Parts: sequence; structure tokens; C-alpha cells
Amino acid sequence: MHYACTPRLLPSLNPQPSIPPTKFAPKDLLPPSESQPRTFQILYPLTTPLQLHPLCNSTLSHELISPLSSSQTPILVGVPMEALLFLLLTFFLPNAFCKNLSFPVGGRVAIPLPSLYQPDFVGRAFLISANNDAPPQFRAGLSIEAVQGGYSCSIVVLLGDVKVWASDHVAKFFPAGSCVLELTPTGDLQLKDSSGRIGWRSGTLGLGVQSLHLKKNTGNLILIDGRNQTKWQSFDYPSNTMLWGQRLNSSSQLTLFPINSSSFYSFEIEQDKLAAYLNWRGNKYSYWELKPRAGKRIAFIRLGSKALKAFNNNSAKIAQISAMKPETVRFLALGRKGNLGLYYYSASQGRFEASHRALEFCDLPLPCGPYGICSSTKSCSYLQVSGMEYRASFCGLSNSEVEMVELKRIVSVLRTSSPIANVSKEECLASCLEDCSCAAALYLNGHGDGSTEELCYQYGLVGGAREIEIGNLESNFWVKVAKKGSGHEEKSSDLLTKVLIVGGAVDVVALCVILGGFLYYFFKVRKRSVDSGTDNN
Repeated sequence: MHYACTPRLLPSLNPQPSIPPTKFAPKDLLPPSESQPRTFQILYPLTTPLQLHPLCNSTLSHELISPLSSSQTPILVGVPMEALLFLLLTFFLPNAFCKNLSFPVGGRVAIPLPSLYQPDFVGRAFLISANNDAPPQFRAGLSIEAVQGGYSCSIVVLLGDVKVWASDHVAKFFPAGSCVLELTPTGDLQLKDSSGRIGWRSGTLGLGVQSLHLKKNTGNLILIDGRNQTKWQSFDYPSNTMLWGQRLNSSSQLTLFPINSSSFYSFEIEQDKLAAYLNWRGNKYSYWELKPRAGKRIAFIRLGSKALKAFNNNSAKIAQISAMKPETVRFLALGRKGNLGLYYYSASQGRFEASHRALEFCDLPLPCGPYGICSSTKSCSYLQVSGMEYRASFCGLSNSEVEMVELKRIVSVLRTSSPIANVSKEECLASCLEDCSCAAALYLNGHGDGSTEELCYQYGLVGGAREIEIGNLESNFWVKVAKKGSGHEEKSSDLLTKVLIVGGAVDVVALCVILGGFLYYFFKVRKRSVDSGTDNN
């Protein structure tokens, strides 16, 4: 068993920004606020009641030293804070931890919260480092992050600086006073605050847990007992990332929750397909699917070095998503725009890069946001329906006060699980008008392959709209709006002016041509008519 090596005397520092960490993460995996990083990671010097590993030559400390509060001063006076942090990062951390470090039962670590709220603040105390021979490395630790006016407390696993797992992925824990991690004597891993209020726990009470470990090659965070048997693992509670070697059974899913949004994305493993969904106010809209051959059922998926593979109950491969690069795939991630990607580490670039992306920009569920239209040039235009983007429903209006307006050559990439089949266009529109929660409808006559099946998709939001080329697919996309004069319409009530042009986005060049023609008519043709009238008189 391996333990931390902790010197007896350590400087205790106020939480201060350190040198910004190297950004391994692709931009599509970072939250919007981190696309241009303003935050800093803080590595707190900690000692915990750990036993000394025989390979480590340091004096054991059984004393917990937490970072000082904002009212205290550092122990080492007269030394610049930046120099202290540099020394800490350069000399202390490599020697403070042994390889395959573990966090034993009885271990306790606390991070005090900043006294004032600092947007984009991130503070982390890394407890376990995998110490791989080459970067990037897996690390696990305690984290506090500024979120929506408060500080969330969580356990995190990072690969480089990419957060690949977090205990607060589904539900945030906002502690009071300090963020505390403890592996209790009864074997339960707990997150709590200074008052003892528990915000997260592993649920392993009484299972004989002895320590917390981090798997060197996979990044799986596990709790093991005295016989080295796993009693809990982070792989069973996936976030938006699937790591190399990880297995997910049918009915599992990855999820991504955008900040300040009522929607979220999910990548779900179903028996008949792999699918990506936009989840919006209780409704699910698929926008990507991978189906195995007819009659094949998916039992589980596993991420390998070159592909994501799907297997049946006999562990036979029945489908896969292959990487486009020869480098080893390190993880699959559901990005902040809902895209699926396989990522490898580029040593030459010093960061993770995509070796496969499932979707192009205009195929994303909300590439331009609600009421946006993605053009063939991958640019966005918007329906000028000010204030209606996030309207919950039209349930406060009667059918006579609303109408459906068509957008020609527009289709939505979103699909409902149960479209209305074998209905006419008129029946599709009438059904949406009568349903006050319906905000848009898509009518399809054929699938572009010569078939004539009629399908009606209805949506609770206006999203996933994109231009299409004219082909065998007859499509009509309709948006519900309040009628002019109903008293509920927006200020710019003429929908023909609300859409930049009915039928799709218009490039700047086209607008210039139209404007030029109008000016030519006004100054030339109009002038000629006036001159002709004068001559006749």
C-alpha cells in the first residue's frame, strides 16, 4: 500500500493566484467563461494523518495544516507570495507525493472559502497524483469553484487540466465556511462544510473501506477495502466524459448541463442505438444516432485506443466510432454545444485535440441558439421575435390569436421520438395550433430517398433550424407567433420582416445586391420617369 510523504514543516499560504495552468483542454470542452481563461488553480500545502511509505524519507506529520483564513498572514514573512508559490509548485509537490498515492481512512482535508465572491475563482488541493512517465497526468483532489454567486465544493479528477469527473456533476454543494473532504473511520467518503452539513457522500458506510485510490492508466477513482476489493468507483457515475478503458452498460448516459440554461444534453446508450439528445423542459429531442445492424442489441460500450466500440451480450463488437488520427484516444466527451468528440493528446501542441467529431456546426442542436437559423455558410441569422425566445408556451392565448408562419427551405435537425405519421400538412399545422405548448412544427414528405411517408414533428422550442438544398425531401418548417392586432404580438409584428428573409439566412453580399438594385431604381429609373413626364408636359 502506498501513502503520502508529508514533511513536518510546511508554509501555510493565503489563497492567492498562482501561475496560470497550461491549458490542455479544447475550447469546445470549456465553459464560455473559460474560453479565455481568467482563473488560476491554487495548490494548497496540506498535511494529513497518513502513514509514511517506506520509500519516502521525510518526517511524518500527524497534524492537519489547512490554508490560513484571509485575516491571517503567511508563516514565512518577507518572501514574495509569487516566489513562495513557485517554490511550492517546483520543489514541494514533486517530493510530497509518492507514486500511486492513496488517501487513507481517517484522512481529512479542508479548504476555507474566500471571504468575498470572486467570479471565475477556482481553488484546488490535489491529494492524489498518478505520476505517469509522460504528461498529461491524472490527479484527484478537493475543489472549490465560483458558481452563480456562491462557491461549490466537489471532488474532482483531472487529466492535465481537463476535468474528467466531478462529484457535483448533477447537483452542486454550496458549503458554509469551508469545504471539507473526509474519509470517515467507518469508510464513508464525505464532502461537508465547517458546520458538519454533508453535501455528498459515497454511501460506503460499513463496507470496510480502507483508502481512496486513483488508477494510474484509466483515472478511475476507487474506494477499496483491506482485501483490495473495489467498493465504489467513479466510473459508475459518469459525467460528460468517458475515459479510455471505461465501460458503460445499456441504459447509462453522459450528461452536460450548460450554465444558466433550462436545457441539457445527454449521450445515451440504448439497446437499439447510441443517441444524443437535447433535453428541454421535460421533452427529449434527438439530433444524432448510431444504430447497429438490424437485429443487433447493444449490451455495453467501451472506449478503446482507436475507437468507441459497442458490444452485444456475447461481447461481440456490433458497431463502432473510429478515430481519424493514429494517436491513442484518451477520452470521449460531450461538449458544451452538444457535440460528441474523441480526443487525443498532441505532444507537439501540448494540448488535447479532436480525432473525431460527430457533428458539423449546423448539425448541432442549437448552433445559433433558440430562434436562430444556421446557413449553408455556417453563419447564423435570427428570427426577429424580440422577447419570445424563451417563452414557456402560448397557453395564455386562444387559437384565434396565434398563427403558423412558414419558413421555406428550412428544416430542424431535432427529432421527437414519436412523430405524427400519415397526416397532411394542414393536419400537422392544425395540431400544433391546438396544442398551446407547441412552438414550431416540421412537416416532412419523404426522406430524400424517394419514399412518400408523411411525418409531422412538433417542438416546444424553436431550435436546430438550418437551411437545406432543394432535393427529393419536401420539408416545411413552421413557427407559431401571435397574430398582428391580437394585443400579444411583439413590437415588430410583421413576420415577413421578423425573418431576415422567409426561406433562410441572407448573406451580406445578397443584401448589398438588393440594396444596390433599390438605389439604382430610385435614382435612375425614377429620375427617367420624372424627366419623361416633364418632356411630355
